[in-house]
Amino acid sequence: MARSLAYTPPTPPDTAAHDELDDLVDALHESGLLRALAGGARAYPTLLHTLLDAIDADTLRAGVALAGGLADLDPEEAERLAGGIRKARTDATAAAAARPEGPVSLAKRLRDPDTRRGLSAALAALAAIGAALGPEKR
Repeated sequence: MARSLAYTPPTPPDTAAHDELDDLVDALHESGLLRALAGGARAYPTLLHTLLDAIDADTLRAGVALAGGLADLDPEEAERLAGGIRKARTDATAAAAARPEGPVSLAKRLRDPDTRRGLSAALAALAAIGAALGPEKR
């Protein structure tokens, strides 16, 4: 009897990664990002030189310190604050376009709890900044 062959046909290579890479390149090209990335890569030495000229060690340390102040922000609290800032921007624009209020009208606004809350928050923030900028306590 004849012996069976020990031949196994080769399996085709997995082309999934190549297909995904082609899809990524097509998407980048269609969005225009591929051209922007290519331009950035070509201009990399110039961009890096400009960036390094603009940023010195003190600027970098200051940026890191300021970013550290944002590290412990609660996202929900930040969203509420951002909503208040957006509303303040529209309200301030409307108030600036209107006729200015007199001293009595401004004093009447102090009866509004939201106005008092805002003033209290602003004064607390200013006090914290002033304490940080003041002379060191020993």
